[in-house]
Amino acid sequence: MKKKVLLVEDNEDNRDLVRFIIKGARLDVELFMAENGEEGLALAFQHIPDLILMDMQMPVMDGWEAVPRLRSDPRTEAIPIVALTAQAKPEDKQKTKEIGCVEHMCKPVAPEELVELVKRYLCP
Repeated sequence: MKKKVLLVEDNEDNRDLVRFIIKGARLDVELFMAENGEEGLALAFQHIPDLILMDMQMPVMDGWEAVPRLRSDPRTEAIPIVALTAQAKPEDKQKTKEIGCVEHMCKPVAPEELVELVKRYLCP
């Protein structure tokens, strides 16, 4: 059975890059994509993904608001959420952990690091 990954990212180039990396690594995953946190919440509640990759800076609803909402809902509270963001300061990393992200990955992402991260959470 395919694992489900939800990417919540407003930048089309970044969405295309993640899709390309996952497809190129031949990971057996179904990738869902949302352009903001509001769409991400809807897709997360509809599909219940196995992993969420969350940008933190987006229009409509950002990751800072979306992650706590996902953590407060019984359907999504246990899903690993990885902050995938350009914010690289130590305090940003600490804040993403405090709101419920399991990891903080800085953009631009290295393809091999992204593949290893996805495998770590989907193929324990």
